[in-house]
Amino acid sequence: MPRPKILFLAHLLPYPLDGGGQIKSYHTLRLLSERYDVTMLALIRRDEERENAKYLEPFCIGGVHCYLLKRNALSNVTNALVALLTNRSFLVSRDTERELAAAMCFTCYFSLPPYPVIHVDHLQMMPFVPRDMTEPIPIVLDQHNVEHRIPKRLSETPSANPLMRWYAGIEWRKLRRFELATMRRADVSLTVSDEDRDAFVALAPDLADKIVTYPIGVDTDYFAVAERAPDASDLLSIGTMYWMPNVDAATWFVSDILPLVRHAKPDARFVIVGAKPTPEIVALGQRDAGVVVTGTVPDVRPFAATCGVFIVPLRSGSGMRVKILNALSMGLPVVSTTVGAEGIGVTHGTNILLADTPRVFADAVLQVLNDRALADRLGANGRRLMEERYGWNAVGRQLFAVYDRVLGNGV
Repeated sequence: MPRPKILFLAHLLPYPLDGGGQIKSYHTLRLLSERYDVTMLALIRRDEERENAKYLEPFCIGGVHCYLLKRNALSNVTNALVALLTNRSFLVSRDTERELAAAMCFTCYFSLPPYPVIHVDHLQMMPFVPRDMTEPIPIVLDQHNVEHRIPKRLSETPSANPLMRWYAGIEWRKLRRFELATMRRADVSLTVSDEDRDAFVALAPDLADKIVTYPIGVDTDYFAVAERAPDASDLLSIGTMYWMPNVDAATWFVSDILPLVRHAKPDARFVIVGAKPTPEIVALGQRDAGVVVTGTVPDVRPFAATCGVFIVPLRSGSGMRVKILNALSMGLPVVSTTVGAEGIGVTHGTNILLADTPRVFADAVLQVLNDRALADRLGANGRRLMEERYGWNAVGRQLFAVYDRVLGNGV
C-alpha cells in the first residue's frame, strides 16, 4: 500500500535546532515521516542554509526545496510603511516570496496524485496556499504561538522603545484579524497548549471544533539529567537572541533584577547563551564583566554544569518555551515569569518558581542559590514532569490522531 503524501510548508528550515520553532518543526517533520511521504518547501534567509537541507532529506522522500527570502533593512522599512497605510499585517506581508508562491501554485494544481494534506508550519506561510484550488486540499495549520499576542504584549511593555510600542499597538490588531481568518480557512489548527486554544476560542467560538492541542515535546534522552557542580551558581538564560521578547527579557533582567541579586550575591554571573545576539545584547556583556554573551554555540548542554538557576524573565511572547522544557529535562531549577512558563503544566513551588516583579524574581533566584536542597527538588520534579508528559513519543500520538481525523482514518 502506498503511503499518503504530505506537503510540508515551512517558515524556517528546521535545521540546525537553534530555536524553539525549529525544534518543534523538526520533530513534527520527523514524526510525520514515520507514516507519510513528505515533501518540504521551506523559506530560508541566507543561501548557505541550503547546505542544511541534507539533514532533513531522510525525513522527506519528496525532497527539501528551499526558497530564499530576500529580507533587508530597506525591504523591512518599505513593508512596515505599506502595512501602516493598509490593512495588511507587517509580520505576514514582509514574507512574500514569488518563487515559492509559484511553486505552491504548480504543486497544488498539477501534482499527480494530488497531495491529500498540506501541513502549514507557522501562520505566515498560509498566504502561499492558493485559495481557488479546483479540488481543495485539507490544511493542517501548525500555530506555534497565538501570534497576535506577541506584538500586543510588546505594545503593553512600559520599558520598550516608544516607537516600537506604538507600531506594535497598530500591528497586533491587524495580525489578529488575519490570524482568525486564516484559522477559518484551515481544516484543523494545532495549538501548543490548552491556554492558547482557549484564547482562540474566546475570540472565535466557531473555531472550537477545529482547534486541537499539540504540545511541544522534549528529547529526554538528549537532554539527560545534568551533573551540576557543587558550587554551580551561574544565572543561565538560553534562547535565540535576536527574537524581541528574548532581547527585552535579557535587558530587563540586567537593568532591574540583576542589581537586586548582586546586593546579596555581588559576584553573581549572568550567562546569555543563544544565536545571533543583537547589538543591544552584545553591549550588555561589553559593559559588565559579570554578563557573558556567548552567541551561537554548538551545544547548550555543557552550560548546565555551572547553572545555579535557569532564568526565564520573559514579559512578552506566546506559545511554549522550549528552553524551559529542555532545562527541566536536564533537572535544572527554573525561575520564570508567568508569561515565560505559559502553556507548560508546571506548578509553582513544586517544579518551578514563578515571579513577575523584579523584587520577587530576585528573591526567587536567591532562594534557589541559597538552598541546594530546594534546587535539587525543583530539578528532580521538573525532570519527572518532562518524562511523563512531554516526551516526543507521547506528543506524537496526539499528532497522529489529528492526521487520522483529517485523512478519514479516525473519528
